[in-house]
Amino acid sequence: MLRSEYLWQAVRILAACAVSYGASRLIGLQEGYWALVTAVVVTQPALDSTLAAGRDRVLGTVIGALAGLAVLGGGELGFSSLVLFWIALLPLAILTAIKPNLRLCCITLVIVVLVPSTAGTRFVRPLQRVLEILIGTLASIAITAAFPQQR
Repeated sequence: MLRSEYLWQAVRILAACAVSYGASRLIGLQEGYWALVTAVVVTQPALDSTLAAGRDRVLGTVIGALAGLAVLGGGELGFSSLVLFWIALLPLAILTAIKPNLRLCCITLVIVVLVPSTAGTRFVRPLQRVLEILIGTLASIAITAAFPQQR
């Protein structure tokens, strides 16, 4: 049975997705769907939970993007990007084992290094990835704060 708090949470998730989509389109992000995915994951019933989920998602993304930039930079210098990828993935996998809430660092590294980029240079993708996650997170926080959990 659908209780009112479930419907209210569904509405907030949809609102966060709409805001994320609009902001992504306005900015012109190639892969703005990551902002929507983030909005779905980060939007929680309570603001403190949304803030914690957003913090973890942004931090994991930034760590993975920085590792990805290092791999891409090493590849530009003539080193094997695949070897550098595996070297970078090792500490991130250990970090994920210790702090599972930061698992997005591994996912971001995979996306940044292994998925072909359609936008500009290879160095643009890590920056856009962080921006996409920030948009989804900020939309989730704004919606959760503006429309708090119903009692």
